[in-house]
Amino acid sequence: MGKKKSDTNRKSGGHILSDIMLLVCAAIFCFAVWKLWGMYQGYHGGEKEYEKLRQHVTVREKKDEDGGTGQAGPDVCPLQVDFDALKEINPQLVAWLYIPDSEISYPIVQGEDNYHYLNYTFEGKKNFTGAIFLDALCQPDFKSDNSIVYGHNLKSGEMFGFLKTYYDTNYNEKADFRRRQIVWVIRPGEELEYRIFSAREISARKDKDVYTVEFGSDQSFGDYLDQAVEDSLYDTGVKTVADRILTLSTCTSSSEDGRFILQATLIQD
Repeated sequence: MGKKKSDTNRKSGGHILSDIMLLVCAAIFCFAVWKLWGMYQGYHGGEKEYEKLRQHVTVREKKDEDGGTGQAGPDVCPLQVDFDALKEINPQLVAWLYIPDSEISYPIVQGEDNYHYLNYTFEGKKNFTGAIFLDALCQPDFKSDNSIVYGHNLKSGEMFGFLKTYYDTNYNEKADFRRRQIVWVIRPGEELEYRIFSAREISARKDKDVYTVEFGSDQSFGDYLDQAVEDSLYDTGVKTVADRILTLSTCTSSSEDGRFILQATLIQD
């Protein structure tokens, strides 16, 4: 009799343990689905927002000598931006970033620090996609020695997710900077054209000097530029670097402090 009760108790205990394990597995599954749904919502919401913002940007056309129309020439900015409309949405807008023949076409904002726009979109919505933003220490008119622009490296390719695909030959052996040598920074009444001179992966902790905004002397700036060219993944053919450069920076998956940076020199303003 006592033995039967003991067996029954053991069986009950086993059922209870199985039920608990089942509930735990179900909870983990539900949590995973919830996280995936949140990620989807974030990617989808960010993508839709920036698609809507691009409605304020038009492709410029120019007339040929025979009266026909064709795409803008290489030294004419291909885009026109309605800054008045965009500034009504976010007055912290400072420029529009565009790399021809790429997915990179975004407004650039500048906040009071370098943290807010990591988690908030151009329209001010909380979202891990964030926004493309200019370093808070930089001059908003891009007249700093080194204007630094940040963006997330998203798996969907949004924001700066395609930078490594386009320019990192270690990540993508088919990457060819020659297809996308020009970077445009469009401002109200001003179109800044840059040409790429360096691309590489760095450590944000060990290579802090990369994020220097202003240099104390021409010599220190010149040394910085020489090092940037030397450390580049490849020779871009740019021999003379101007006194104003643009740095695009995004995180990498190789390490916690890994960053991929693309640097370009001003060739027309």
